[in-house]
Amino acid sequence: MPSIFSKILAGQIPGQFVFRDELWAAVLDIRPVSPGHALLIPLHEAQHLAELPAPTLAALGDRLARLTVAVKTASGAPAVNVVVNDGPAAGQEVPHAHLHVFARFPDDGKRLSWPATPYADGELTRWAERLRAAWR
Repeated sequence: MPSIFSKILAGQIPGQFVFRDELWAAVLDIRPVSPGHALLIPLHEAQHLAELPAPTLAALGDRLARLTVAVKTASGAPAVNVVVNDGPAAGQEVPHAHLHVFARFPDDGKRLSWPATPYADGELTRWAERLRAAWR
């Protein structure tokens, strides 16, 4: 079943587009963290970023960089947050990969924070080894 993002991309549901090209589109979030909160959405529907086709992933950096500049310029913000919730356990509500880009201002009261969980003795090295093995 197509996601709500696929329906917006297909024109079945209205959306305010910032841009759209052959691989990516950006639309305004209807529940913004701050004015100008945009969603960068691949046209290819996949739940996780790692499931996207190589050409789509290769184009991500350019589109994301341009969108962060657009959000900063339009909002006058000195900074943005770029957030990816990659899977339901990470808070992903729509099963279609996407990135949130929203303006941030000093002392805006909006915080993205989570408690740190320090590594026990030797765990840092073990986790580095596990990740290097998974990278291969």
